[in-house]
Amino acid sequence: MTDAVTSGSLSERLIRASSAVEAPITTGRRIVVLGTAGGVATTTVAAMLAKLLGSIRQEPVIAIDATDHSGNLMRYLGASQVAPLAKLMHQFRTEPVRTLPDAVKNAAACGSQVFAAGRADVPALADQPLGLQEWTDVSSTFSRFMAVTIVDGGASPLSRHAAALLETAHAVVLVAPPGNPEAAKLASIQESLNSTFPDVQQVTAVVRSRQSHDAAVRDGVLPYDRHLASGSSLQLSRLGSRTRIAATELTGKALMAANRA
Repeated sequence: MTDAVTSGSLSERLIRASSAVEAPITTGRRIVVLGTAGGVATTTVAAMLAKLLGSIRQEPVIAIDATDHSGNLMRYLGASQVAPLAKLMHQFRTEPVRTLPDAVKNAAACGSQVFAAGRADVPALADQPLGLQEWTDVSSTFSRFMAVTIVDGGASPLSRHAAALLETAHAVVLVAPPGNPEAAKLASIQESLNSTFPDVQQVTAVVRSRQSHDAAVRDGVLPYDRHLASGSSLQLSRLGSRTRIAATELTGKALMAANRA
């Protein structure tokens, strides 16, 4: 009944959110997604950002699983092939990269101008950081050919690993669960990152892991969604209307934040 009454306003909100995602940006924006803890849907948010950017902007976007373990980003994006990040980085160090086909030769195509690479070749060892100079070189190469680079940085926002990723980031999306204790932890992380990386713009995404009777679409809150909870390959057409609106608004906010940096 709520959907029937409010469908017009929801459609208008989605149009406004999509317009924010389509807004002009400077070249090569880099957005890092970090979780305040494990299991808060950090990878899900990273996949949604990449999928929405690719489908709305129709410009090349690359999503990178740069976690300190082998994550699920490639599966969530429906990657067509295995694309180890180490192989892509080696290519950038040893071969000239002059065109978009050069840049995505060792990346996986995920549809709608979205490409991806992951760390499937990395053992699950805690806090195994990427080399700062190595990451700086590869991220700057991505920015030459990709409108946006989305980086799944995992669930250690204050680690050395995350610090290397944030050195070249324009914006960071901090993913957290709802609740007062989690809000206090989030505020502490925000304060720490702001003092260490003052030029990196911050955006917050609160993700509900269970159904709520609250039908409102709230700023910065992604509602529970059965499709997302299934853990299968992300398909935008299967998202609930409120999830689609909230995710699109988050994507526009993250992109605008990165564009201010």
